[in-house]
Amino acid sequence: MTADVPRLEIRNLRRSYGGRAVVDDVSLKIMPGQVTCLLGPSGCGKSTTLRMIAGVEMQDSGTIHVDGKLICDTIFRVPPERREIGLMFQDFALFPHLSVADNVGFGLKKGTKAEKRARIEELLDRVDLKRFIDGYPHQLSGGEQQRVALARALAPRPRIMLMDEPFSGL
Repeated sequence: MTADVPRLEIRNLRRSYGGRAVVDDVSLKIMPGQVTCLLGPSGCGKSTTLRMIAGVEMQDSGTIHVDGKLICDTIFRVPPERREIGLMFQDFALFPHLSVADNVGFGLKKGTKAEKRARIEELLDRVDLKRFIDGYPHQLSGGEQQRVALARALAPRPRIMLMDEPFSGL
């Protein structure tokens, strides 16, 4: 990959619900190392755009490229778990029946049990929540839950990190 190839490029992305366009012809390029923010009023399609990029929602038309490679159009689709894109959901989407450690480690597929545990501890230490490693989401404040969601999204070391309203609970 050369420096002039965007890390993320979306072209002419569209998504409608019940005949109402929620995302209408959105295109953007984000270069490696660049931080970008989508701003707009409630209901304008920011979350839907992020969900399409991450692969948890399918677009009606348009393409998504990572490092110059097509990852999704209306026919070809790299599954979300193979995109190397982290998504921190607006509502955190923590599993209430899983411990904090299990929530953070949910996306870790590679490595030994000890390596996974070390990664979980490293991330929880980074977000100052290591003391809650064996606790459950309902035992945490909103801001603490949000930091667990951030640690979970970062756990598999994504190439791209998407955050939906990342500061709402902090």
